[in-house]
Amino acid sequence: MKEIQYKDIAEYTGKSINTIKGWKVKFPALLELVKLGAFCKKNNITMEMIKSCIEIKKMATQQEETNK
Repeated sequence: MKEIQYKDIAEYTGKSINTIKGWKVKFPALLELVKLGAFCKKNNITMEMIKSCIEIKKMATQQEETNK
């Protein structure tokens, strides 16, 4: 998997690297969300793939509960 860098976020958002770094202090929640989105974009992870992973996790949890 490819790691996300500030320069990647800057490219995806059209902002400067310094602006992105400023978000760490001023808007940490926004930066976290943007990092997640940029990570998915850089690794070609689609929303459908994420939904599938969530469904698989849900099924595994249900199976674990059934086996208890």
